[in-house]
Amino acid sequence: MITNKIISAVIGITGFIVVPIQIITTFVLGLLVKLTFGLLLIPFSIIWIVLFLGPLLGLSFVYERIAILRPFVAIIGIPLAVVGDTYVALLPSMGEMNSRYSKMIYCQTFPYTWRYLQFSNNKLNLEQDDILDKIFQEVSSSKSLGEFLENIKQQNYNSINKQ
Repeated sequence: MITNKIISAVIGITGFIVVPIQIITTFVLGLLVKLTFGLLLIPFSIIWIVLFLGPLLGLSFVYERIAILRPFVAIIGIPLAVVGDTYVALLPSMGEMNSRYSKMIYCQTFPYTWRYLQFSNNKLNLEQDDILDKIFQEVSSSKSLGEFLENIKQQNYNSINKQ
């Protein structure tokens, strides 16, 4: 949980720098994406998957399975999660806000990114005292991310009740 608290604090601090820059980059890159008929989004997505999503999921998996490696995983994962969150914030969303929110939550739930993936795929049922639920409460402090998480929780709840 301390790893996640560090990530939240660093993202909060860097937000003062990222938000003003975000306004400019999303506008300029949005124009470039439109000029390339959306083809510019392909390299952005490849970079996201290869440099951020894959490593975050792998590190999270190791974090949950091998307790002795947790400090080393945290040392690598904290900067990776912060840079990944910043990367997502600086890119244009092009109307795909759910995708943007999901990427931000992947970063902000580290070191429980693997658990979030399982939860979002309806393969994990959260209990009241689950660590991921506590992290969701912290991530939900942002209104838009909170609404997105509530939708995922509701979909997960509905899926479990149908079974």
